[in-house]
Amino acid sequence: MSEITAKLKFTQDTLIRLTGKKVSQKEIKDHYLKLLSHLKHKKTLMIAGSQGSGKSTLSVLIKKFFLKFYSKNVVILSIDDFYLSSFQRKRLARKFNTDLFETRGVPGTHNLKLLYKVTNNLMKKEFPVYVPVFDKVTDNKKNYKRKISKVDLLILEGWCVGSKPIDLKYLKMNINDLEKKNDSNLIWRTAYNSALTDYQKLFKKFNYYLFIKLPDWEFVIDWKYKQELDLRSLKSSIHLKKKLHQFIKYYEKLSKWMSLKTPSYCNVLITLDKNQSIKKITYK
Repeated sequence: MSEITAKLKFTQDTLIRLTGKKVSQKEIKDHYLKLLSHLKHKKTLMIAGSQGSGKSTLSVLIKKFFLKFYSKNVVILSIDDFYLSSFQRKRLARKFNTDLFETRGVPGTHNLKLLYKVTNNLMKKEFPVYVPVFDKVTDNKKNYKRKISKVDLLILEGWCVGSKPIDLKYLKMNINDLEKKNDSNLIWRTAYNSALTDYQKLFKKFNYYLFIKLPDWEFVIDWKYKQELDLRSLKSSIHLKKKLHQFIKYYEKLSKWMSLKTPSYCNVLITLDKNQSIKKITYK
């Protein structure tokens, strides 16, 4: 088996295991293998995209591919693993006098100090490094941590990773009923946008940035729904879908802002089509 054939087969098999979807060899050859080769010598990488865009899948593919074909150890830091506990978020909500902060998601609901410390230790190779694990189903941290003893490529992935603060005009605009009814005084969005300013120091530690762009915001619900069903080993749930419709509103403004602005300053832009396949990859 030739090297290219081996890489094609490995990538296709890995994506089937991760997503349950068979990706054509043409898409793998035209997009995935070129991207994986392009990232071969990177030391730090941020990957961002809206919920359900496939950023976690891509991160895991890179990890497995790099170990198999480049003998490189990839460490993935998901910003989701650094969410504050439900108790800590309730305390945050009391501080700002808005219960919107009880829901995880926006900047300010992460333990940024810990994330910065873990990132710094990994970059300085001060092993072992212990990484927290967050359980989205229970909405709290798990009792164990991942132990990291080696890293060749460090990936920071998450929905708001790499985002720049929202400008005032867009921030004030009500784009859904959550903002209109529950944040008419702008306390919540002003607070999380201010918190996002503090995230910039962390983002600047990474020297390469990949952004995954969805064809339309409406696809977020369907793709996130599928993702959440898989987490719970369910085939369908009307209650879950209704809950997601409300939940996703917390992410909507910043996600749309990123979709508008990030393509102009990311290093790699992956554009998806309505079938969640790669339509185009732009290298800058």
